[in-house]
Amino acid sequence: MTIIIFILVLLVCVLAHEWGHFFAARTSGLLVEEFGFGIPPRLWAKKKGETVYSVNALPIGGFVKIAGENGVEEGVPIERQIEYKPWYVQGFVLVAGVVANIILALVLFTIAYSIGMPTTTDGGTPTIVSISPGLPAEKAGIAVGDTVERISAGGISPDTLDTDAIHTLIQNHTGSVVVDYVHDGIKKETTLEPVMHGSDRLIGVAIEPVAVVKMGIGKAIGSAWFQVKNVISAIWYTLGSLLGQLFGGTKTSVAGLVGPVGLAHEIGGAARIGLAYLIAFTAAISVNLAVINILPFPALDGGRLLVVLLEAIFRRKFSKKIVGLIHTAGFVLLLGLMLVLTVGDVRRLL
Repeated sequence: MTIIIFILVLLVCVLAHEWGHFFAARTSGLLVEEFGFGIPPRLWAKKKGETVYSVNALPIGGFVKIAGENGVEEGVPIERQIEYKPWYVQGFVLVAGVVANIILALVLFTIAYSIGMPTTTDGGTPTIVSISPGLPAEKAGIAVGDTVERISAGGISPDTLDTDAIHTLIQNHTGSVVVDYVHDGIKKETTLEPVMHGSDRLIGVAIEPVAVVKMGIGKAIGSAWFQVKNVISAIWYTLGSLLGQLFGGTKTSVAGLVGPVGLAHEIGGAARIGLAYLIAFTAAISVNLAVINILPFPALDGGRLLVVLLEAIFRRKFSKKIVGLIHTAGFVLLLGLMLVLTVGDVRRLL
Protein backbone atom coordinates (compact mmCIF):
# COMPACT_ATOMS: atom_id res chain seq x y z
CA MET A 1 0.00 0.00 0.00
CA THR A 2 2.87 2.39 0.80
CA ILE A 3 4.26 1.98 -2.72
CA ILE A 4 0.84 2.73 -4.25
CA ILE A 5 0.43 5.86 -2.11
CA PHE A 6 4.01 6.90 -2.95
CA ILE A 7 3.32 6.65 -6.70
CA LEU A 8 0.00 8.49 -6.36
CA VAL A 9 1.64 11.34 -4.41
CA LEU A 10 4.40 11.68 -7.00
CA LEU A 11 1.82 11.45 -9.77
CA VAL A 12 -0.12 14.39 -8.34
CA CYS A 13 2.98 16.57 -7.83
CA VAL A 14 4.69 15.73 -11.12
CA LEU A 15 1.56 16.00 -13.24
CA ALA A 16 0.79 19.41 -11.71
CA HIS A 17 4.32 20.58 -12.57
CA GLU A 18 4.24 19.27 -16.13
CA TRP A 19 0.69 20.53 -16.64
CA GLY A 20 2.02 24.01 -15.83
CA HIS A 21 4.55 23.71 -18.66
CA PHE A 22 1.91 22.15 -20.92
CA PHE A 23 -0.64 24.91 -20.25
CA ALA A 24 1.90 27.70 -20.77
CA ALA A 25 3.21 26.11 -23.98
CA ARG A 26 -0.26 25.61 -25.44
CA THR A 27 -1.30 29.12 -24.40
CA SER A 28 1.79 30.46 -26.20
CA GLY A 29 0.86 28.61 -29.40
CA LEU A 30 3.67 26.04 -29.15
CA LEU A 31 3.48 22.44 -30.33
CA VAL A 32 3.62 20.03 -27.37
CA GLU A 33 4.84 16.74 -28.83
CA GLU A 34 4.73 14.62 -25.66
CA PHE A 35 3.46 14.83 -22.10
CA GLY A 36 5.16 12.11 -20.07
CA PHE A 37 4.98 10.85 -16.49
CA GLY A 38 8.12 9.12 -15.26
CA ILE A 39 11.51 8.66 -16.88
CA PRO A 40 11.84 6.40 -19.98
CA PRO A 41 11.85 3.63 -21.10
CA ARG A 42 8.23 4.05 -22.12
CA LEU A 43 5.62 1.62 -20.79
CA TRP A 44 2.48 3.02 -22.39
CA ALA A 45 1.56 5.82 -24.78
CA LYS A 46 -1.49 7.21 -26.52
CA LYS A 47 -1.72 10.08 -28.97
CA LYS A 48 -4.59 12.51 -28.55
CA GLY A 49 -4.72 15.41 -30.94
CA GLU A 50 -1.16 16.44 -31.66
CA THR A 51 0.30 15.32 -28.32
CA VAL A 52 1.50 11.88 -27.19
CA TYR A 53 0.65 11.09 -23.55
CA SER A 54 3.00 8.51 -22.02
CA VAL A 55 3.72 6.58 -18.84
CA ASN A 56 7.36 5.63 -18.32
CA ALA A 57 9.21 3.06 -16.23
CA LEU A 58 10.74 5.21 -13.46
CA PRO A 59 7.99 7.10 -11.56
CA ILE A 60 10.33 9.78 -10.21
CA GLY A 61 9.75 12.63 -12.61
CA GLY A 62 8.09 13.71 -15.80
CA PHE A 63 8.54 15.85 -18.88
CA VAL A 64 6.81 17.91 -21.55
CA LYS A 65 8.51 17.74 -24.95
CA ILE A 66 8.03 20.99 -26.84
CA ALA A 67 8.89 21.45 -30.49
CA GLY A 68 12.15 23.34 -31.00
CA GLU A 69 13.56 22.93 -27.51
CA ASN A 70 16.54 20.99 -28.85
CA GLY A 71 17.00 22.96 -32.06
CA VAL A 72 15.14 23.48 -35.32
CA GLU A 73 12.63 20.75 -36.22
CA GLU A 74 11.79 20.10 -39.85
CA GLY A 75 8.11 20.01 -40.74
CA VAL A 76 6.99 22.14 -37.77
CA PRO A 77 5.98 25.76 -38.39
CA ILE A 78 8.56 28.18 -37.00
CA GLU A 79 5.97 30.03 -34.93
CA ARG A 80 5.15 26.79 -33.07
CA GLN A 81 8.75 26.11 -31.99
CA ILE A 82 9.93 27.47 -28.63
CA GLU A 83 13.39 28.30 -29.98
CA TYR A 84 11.88 31.09 -32.07
CA LYS A 85 9.72 32.63 -29.35
CA PRO A 86 10.87 35.78 -27.46
CA TRP A 87 12.83 35.22 -24.25
CA TYR A 88 9.88 36.20 -22.05
CA VAL A 89 7.66 33.55 -23.68
CA GLN A 90 10.34 30.90 -23.13
CA GLY A 91 10.71 32.08 -19.54
CA PHE A 92 6.95 31.93 -19.02
CA VAL A 93 6.87 28.31 -20.17
CA LEU A 94 9.83 27.35 -17.96
CA VAL A 95 8.51 29.06 -14.81
CA ALA A 96 4.94 27.77 -15.25
CA GLY A 97 5.77 24.35 -13.77
CA VAL A 98 7.10 25.93 -10.58
CA VAL A 99 4.04 28.18 -10.29
CA ALA A 100 1.73 25.18 -10.78
CA ASN A 101 3.44 23.35 -7.90
CA ILE A 102 3.04 26.32 -5.57
CA ILE A 103 -0.64 26.64 -6.51
CA LEU A 104 -1.13 22.91 -5.90
CA ALA A 105 0.53 23.22 -2.48
CA LEU A 106 -1.73 26.13 -1.51
CA VAL A 107 -4.83 24.18 -2.55
CA LEU A 108 -3.73 21.01 -0.72
CA PHE A 109 -2.77 22.83 2.50
CA THR A 110 -6.12 24.65 2.41
CA ILE A 111 -7.98 21.34 2.01
CA ALA A 112 -5.99 19.76 4.85
CA TYR A 113 -6.79 22.57 7.28
CA SER A 114 -10.42 22.65 6.18
CA ILE A 115 -11.06 18.95 6.86
CA GLY A 116 -8.99 18.86 10.07
CA MET A 117 -5.22 18.95 10.18
CA PRO A 118 -3.22 17.02 12.82
CA THR A 119 -1.08 19.80 14.32
CA THR A 120 1.50 20.00 17.09
CA THR A 121 -0.14 22.01 19.87
CA ASP A 122 -0.12 22.28 23.65
CA GLY A 123 -2.61 19.90 25.20
CA GLY A 124 -2.57 17.53 22.24
CA THR A 125 -2.28 13.75 22.46
CA PRO A 126 1.36 12.50 22.62
CA THR A 127 1.84 10.95 19.20
CA ILE A 128 4.70 9.26 17.36
CA VAL A 129 5.50 11.68 14.53
CA SER A 130 8.75 10.11 13.37
CA ILE A 131 10.50 6.74 13.58
CA SER A 132 14.21 6.23 12.94
CA PRO A 133 14.73 3.18 10.70
CA GLY A 134 16.62 0.30 12.25
CA LEU A 135 16.43 1.52 15.86
CA PRO A 136 14.66 -0.30 18.74
CA ALA A 137 11.25 1.41 18.43
CA GLU A 138 10.80 0.41 14.79
CA LYS A 139 12.03 -3.13 15.43
CA ALA A 140 9.45 -3.46 18.22
CA GLY A 141 6.63 -2.56 15.83
CA ILE A 142 5.97 1.00 17.01
CA ALA A 143 4.84 3.12 14.05
CA VAL A 144 4.21 6.73 13.09
CA GLY A 145 0.72 7.71 14.22
CA ASP A 146 0.72 5.55 17.36
CA THR A 147 -0.27 7.43 20.49
CA VAL A 148 1.79 7.13 23.68
CA GLU A 149 0.24 6.69 27.12
CA ARG A 150 3.35 6.23 29.24
CA ILE A 151 7.13 5.91 28.92
CA SER A 152 9.32 4.97 31.85
CA ALA A 153 12.98 4.28 32.52
CA GLY A 154 14.12 3.00 35.89
CA GLY A 155 10.46 3.12 36.96
CA ILE A 156 10.33 6.90 36.39
CA SER A 157 8.15 8.70 33.82
CA PRO A 158 8.68 12.28 32.58
CA ASP A 159 6.19 15.03 33.43
CA THR A 160 5.47 15.59 29.72
CA LEU A 161 5.56 13.07 26.90
CA ASP A 162 7.49 15.02 24.30
CA THR A 163 10.75 14.25 22.50
CA ASP A 164 13.00 16.45 24.67
CA ALA A 165 11.63 15.17 28.00
CA ILE A 166 11.89 11.56 26.88
CA HIS A 167 15.42 12.08 25.58
CA THR A 168 16.45 13.53 28.96
CA LEU A 169 14.82 10.62 30.79
CA ILE A 170 16.63 8.02 28.71
CA GLN A 171 19.99 9.78 29.11
CA ASN A 172 19.64 10.02 32.89
CA HIS A 173 18.71 6.38 33.48
CA THR A 174 20.47 3.19 32.50
CA GLY A 175 18.68 0.01 31.53
CA SER A 176 15.57 -0.62 29.48
CA VAL A 177 12.71 1.72 28.54
CA VAL A 178 9.07 0.64 28.87
CA VAL A 179 6.58 2.13 26.41
CA ASP A 180 2.80 1.91 26.77
CA TYR A 181 1.15 2.93 23.52
CA VAL A 182 -1.89 2.48 21.29
CA HIS A 183 -1.43 0.95 17.84
CA ASP A 184 -4.46 0.71 15.52
CA GLY A 185 -6.78 1.09 18.51
CA ILE A 186 -5.08 -1.66 20.51
CA LYS A 187 -3.20 -0.90 23.74
CA LYS A 188 0.28 -2.39 23.81
CA GLU A 189 3.36 -2.43 26.02
CA THR A 190 6.91 -3.05 24.89
CA THR A 191 10.33 -2.96 26.50
CA LEU A 192 13.12 -1.33 24.50
CA GLU A 193 16.87 -1.53 24.98
CA PRO A 194 18.36 1.84 23.92
CA VAL A 195 21.33 1.79 21.57
CA MET A 196 24.34 4.07 21.82
CA HIS A 197 24.90 6.73 19.15
CA GLY A 198 27.99 8.62 20.21
CA SER A 199 27.24 9.63 23.78
CA ASP A 200 23.44 9.40 23.34
CA ARG A 201 21.15 6.51 24.25
CA LEU A 202 18.43 6.25 21.60
CA ILE A 203 15.21 4.31 21.06
CA GLY A 204 14.44 6.03 17.75
CA VAL A 205 11.20 7.97 18.18
CA ALA A 206 10.05 11.57 18.00
CA ILE A 207 6.93 12.33 20.04
CA GLU A 208 4.87 15.52 19.92
CA PRO A 209 1.49 16.59 21.36
CA VAL A 210 -0.86 16.39 18.37
CA ALA A 211 -4.45 17.60 18.03
CA VAL A 212 -6.73 17.92 15.01
CA VAL A 213 -7.17 21.57 14.04
CA LYS A 214 -10.12 22.36 11.76
CA MET A 215 -10.49 25.81 10.22
CA GLY A 216 -12.94 27.81 8.17
CA ILE A 217 -12.00 28.38 4.54
CA GLY A 218 -10.67 31.92 5.12
CA LYS A 219 -8.37 30.95 7.96
CA ALA A 220 -7.37 27.74 6.13
CA ILE A 221 -6.19 29.78 3.13
CA GLY A 222 -4.15 32.03 5.43
CA SER A 223 -2.57 29.02 7.14
CA ALA A 224 -1.81 27.50 3.72
CA TRP A 225 0.17 30.61 2.71
CA PHE A 226 2.01 30.48 6.04
CA GLN A 227 2.90 26.79 5.57
CA VAL A 228 4.14 27.31 2.01
CA LYS A 229 6.36 30.17 3.22
CA ASN A 230 7.71 28.01 6.07
CA VAL A 231 8.49 25.08 3.78
CA ILE A 232 10.30 27.35 1.30
CA SER A 233 12.32 28.91 4.14
CA ALA A 234 13.26 25.46 5.47
CA ILE A 235 14.40 24.31 2.03
CA TRP A 236 16.55 27.39 1.47
CA TYR A 237 18.04 27.00 4.95
CA THR A 238 18.98 23.38 4.20
CA LEU A 239 20.45 24.27 0.81
CA GLY A 240 22.33 27.19 2.34
CA SER A 241 23.81 24.93 5.01
CA LEU A 242 24.97 22.41 2.41
CA LEU A 243 26.53 25.13 0.24
CA GLY A 244 28.14 26.66 3.31
CA GLN A 245 29.76 23.32 4.15
CA LEU A 246 30.83 22.82 0.54
CA PHE A 247 32.46 26.22 0.04
CA GLY A 248 33.55 26.58 3.65
CA GLY A 249 35.98 23.71 3.35
CA THR A 250 34.13 21.48 5.80
CA LYS A 251 32.94 17.98 5.01
CA THR A 252 29.61 18.11 3.21
CA SER A 253 27.04 15.59 4.42
CA VAL A 254 23.81 14.48 2.76
CA ALA A 255 22.88 12.30 5.70
CA GLY A 256 19.79 14.37 6.41
CA LEU A 257 18.52 14.12 2.84
CA VAL A 258 16.34 11.32 1.52
CA GLY A 259 15.95 9.67 -1.87
CA PRO A 260 13.00 7.81 -3.41
CA VAL A 261 13.08 4.93 -0.89
CA GLY A 262 13.27 7.28 2.09
CA LEU A 263 10.52 9.45 0.64
CA ALA A 264 8.27 6.40 0.23
CA HIS A 265 8.95 5.53 3.88
CA GLU A 266 8.03 9.07 4.98
CA ILE A 267 4.86 9.07 2.86
CA GLY A 268 3.81 5.78 4.44
CA GLY A 269 4.23 7.34 7.87
CA ALA A 270 2.23 10.40 6.85
CA ALA A 271 -0.60 8.17 5.62
CA ARG A 272 -0.73 6.44 9.00
CA ILE A 273 -1.32 9.75 10.80
CA GLY A 274 -4.36 10.51 8.65
CA LEU A 275 -5.70 11.70 5.32
CA ALA A 276 -5.34 15.41 6.11
CA TYR A 277 -1.71 14.92 7.15
CA LEU A 278 -1.00 12.96 3.95
CA ILE A 279 -2.56 15.77 1.90
CA ALA A 280 -0.39 18.32 3.72
CA PHE A 281 2.69 16.14 3.24
CA THR A 282 1.92 16.01 -0.49
CA ALA A 283 1.69 19.81 -0.47
CA ALA A 284 5.14 20.02 1.14
CA ILE A 285 6.57 17.70 -1.54
CA SER A 286 5.03 19.94 -4.21
CA VAL A 287 6.78 22.98 -2.69
CA ASN A 288 10.06 21.05 -2.61
CA LEU A 289 9.64 20.16 -6.28
CA ALA A 290 9.02 23.83 -7.11
CA VAL A 291 12.05 25.16 -5.23
CA ILE A 292 14.46 22.49 -6.46
CA ASN A 293 13.35 22.97 -10.07
CA ILE A 294 13.94 26.72 -10.05
CA LEU A 295 17.58 26.32 -8.98
CA PRO A 296 20.00 27.48 -11.71
CA PHE A 297 21.42 23.98 -12.21
CA PRO A 298 21.77 22.26 -15.61
CA ALA A 299 18.79 20.06 -16.62
CA LEU A 300 16.47 21.81 -14.14
CA ASP A 301 13.99 24.50 -15.16
CA GLY A 302 16.14 27.09 -13.41
CA GLY A 303 19.19 26.04 -15.42
CA ARG A 304 17.27 26.33 -18.68
CA LEU A 305 15.86 29.68 -17.60
CA LEU A 306 19.39 30.94 -16.89
CA VAL A 307 20.41 30.09 -20.46
CA VAL A 308 17.38 31.93 -21.85
CA LEU A 309 18.16 35.02 -19.75
CA LEU A 310 21.85 35.02 -20.71
CA GLU A 311 20.93 34.73 -24.40
CA ALA A 312 18.61 37.71 -23.99
CA ILE A 313 21.28 39.76 -22.19
CA PHE A 314 24.04 39.00 -24.72
CA ARG A 315 21.62 39.03 -27.69
CA ARG A 316 23.00 35.86 -29.19
CA LYS A 317 22.07 32.20 -29.26
CA PHE A 318 24.43 29.75 -27.62
CA SER A 319 25.41 26.50 -29.32
CA LYS A 320 22.58 24.01 -28.90
CA LYS A 321 25.12 21.20 -28.91
CA ILE A 322 27.11 22.68 -26.01
CA VAL A 323 24.02 23.65 -24.04
CA GLY A 324 22.63 20.15 -24.60
CA LEU A 325 25.82 18.55 -23.32
CA ILE A 326 25.75 20.74 -20.21
CA HIS A 327 22.14 19.79 -19.47
CA THR A 328 22.94 16.11 -20.07
CA ALA A 329 25.85 16.31 -17.63
CA GLY A 330 23.57 17.97 -15.08
CA PHE A 331 20.98 15.22 -15.53
CA VAL A 332 23.62 12.54 -14.99
CA LEU A 333 24.80 14.30 -11.83
CA LEU A 334 21.24 14.46 -10.54
CA LEU A 335 20.76 10.75 -11.21
CA GLY A 336 24.04 10.07 -9.41
CA LEU A 337 22.88 12.08 -6.39
CA MET A 338 19.60 10.19 -6.41
CA LEU A 339 21.51 6.90 -6.45
CA VAL A 340 23.66 8.01 -3.49
CA LEU A 341 20.56 9.06 -1.55
CA THR A 342 18.82 5.78 -2.38
CA VAL A 343 21.77 3.78 -1.07
CA GLY A 344 21.64 5.86 2.10
CA ASP A 345 17.89 5.22 2.39
CA VAL A 346 18.39 1.46 2.12
CA ARG A 347 21.18 1.47 4.70
CA ARG A 348 18.98 3.36 7.18
CA LEU A 349 16.11 0.95 6.62
CA LEU A 350 18.18 -2.23 7.02
